[in-house]
Amino acid sequence: MNKLDALWHYQQAELETERLEAKLKSTPSRQKLNRLYAFLSEQQSAIASIQKNMEAKKQTVDKLQGQVEELEHKYELELSEFEIMKGDDECTAAEMTESRKSVERLIKNMDSARRELFDTVAWIEKTMAEYKDTYSKAAKAKKEYDVARAECEKEANDAKPELDKAKAEQAKAAAGVDKELLARYKRIKSHHAMPMARVENNQCSGCNMSLPTSTVKRVAAGDGIVECENCGRILYA
Repeated sequence: MNKLDALWHYQQAELETERLEAKLKSTPSRQKLNRLYAFLSEQQSAIASIQKNMEAKKQTVDKLQGQVEELEHKYELELSEFEIMKGDDECTAAEMTESRKSVERLIKNMDSARRELFDTVAWIEKTMAEYKDTYSKAAKAKKEYDVARAECEKEANDAKPELDKAKAEQAKAAAGVDKELLARYKRIKSHHAMPMARVENNQCSGCNMSLPTSTVKRVAAGDGIVECENCGRILYA
């Protein structure tokens, strides 16, 4: 067996291993597992985001409650002072007007803070319901995920003997290939799933481009390692 024959044999063994692995990854159970995994990841991200936002809103509630209490205290003091001023004959109209405006500003600020507090609490209640719904969906998906994962593990165990045999054949074939040639093959594989291609009807079977007559003759004669000028695959007669 010459170098190219050994490499071609290796490629067939590698393709068989890849076929079995791809078959295992494309079963209905595996596809379901992948969908559930993506869904769970999405739900977990949503839950984490909700928790973060909820914590921020709770801090806002604490801050607003403090503001409302402070404004209420100032309002009571200002209102008390205003009532005293009304009974004070020495108090001027300008002072009364300014005190009244101060009371009105405090009332306006209290109303604004209370509205913001109410809206924030309403947001928390709405988001809590969303959180519970998201958590429930995630819990249900997790149960389905565990079942699908068990099915996939069984499929993997059932396929293991055949896959191990294919991998052993691939390793055996690799041992018979020149190391430099195998390294060259793997470099080409980073661009093409099949680094080697047969010459058929004076064409590269990998890219289906016509080959120069001189190239076809070199490949047929086994004159060294010849690559397709178009796609770079190693040509095989």
